[in-house]
Amino acid sequence: MPTTEMIAFEGPLGTLRGVLHRPDAAPAPGVILLHGFTGQHIEHDRLYVQAGRALAEAGFAALRFDFYGSGDSDGEFDAFTVDSEVADAVAALDWIAARPEIDAARLGVVGLSLGGAIAALLAGQDARVKAAVLWNAVAFTSRMAANLAPGPHGGLTLGAPLLDSLRRADPVGALARFGGPALVIHATGDEVVPMSDADAYAAVLNGQSERRWFEGGSHTFTHPQWRPTVFDWTIDWFRQHLPSG
Repeated sequence: MPTTEMIAFEGPLGTLRGVLHRPDAAPAPGVILLHGFTGQHIEHDRLYVQAGRALAEAGFAALRFDFYGSGDSDGEFDAFTVDSEVADAVAALDWIAARPEIDAARLGVVGLSLGGAIAALLAGQDARVKAAVLWNAVAFTSRMAANLAPGPHGGLTLGAPLLDSLRRADPVGALARFGGPALVIHATGDEVVPMSDADAYAAVLNGQSERRWFEGGSHTFTHPQWRPTVFDWTIDWFRQHLPSG
């Protein structure tokens, strides 16, 4: 039976914390889950808890963690940037690749919303990523920056360096540089990230990659009948491109 382990590892700015879902068999392929803007390793209505469990049941180790300044990790929210989150994701790859029960040659990434942009940026620069799946991923980070301002954001505070990093980032260009297979899943009912972002990613996908529309749905697939489909698509993609044995 799959198990869960509370974990902590060092990122470039401080300690990062999260959960590792481990399958029965080892060595297993590993997948890191990157959360969205203002999110954390649980995500809305336990999306990432459910995803981590589903991946482990299917034979994949799944690491979900909080970026620096989010959730239980060190730091304050106003200190994070796109660059710090990419660096945190690299540290997560370092950590999971070093685990003896993980096959470091079979690593993948899932990213939701802004986490999808981080996943694209990571895949474009780190050859250890062999397959990527983007869920309702932000493609135009500069447009996101145009709708934000430094200062209070709910109970959090946005820093000016974040906005600068959003203006500079090019996740679409990064995905174009990724030589591996990428699956872009986008809900037509997403109320946060428009479908044009998925179109932008689709325009640069290579022959191994695919875009799929989830008809209806929402930004975080907030319905018990929607999530199994997204999980099944994701697991099938990793079974094809990170085979478990």
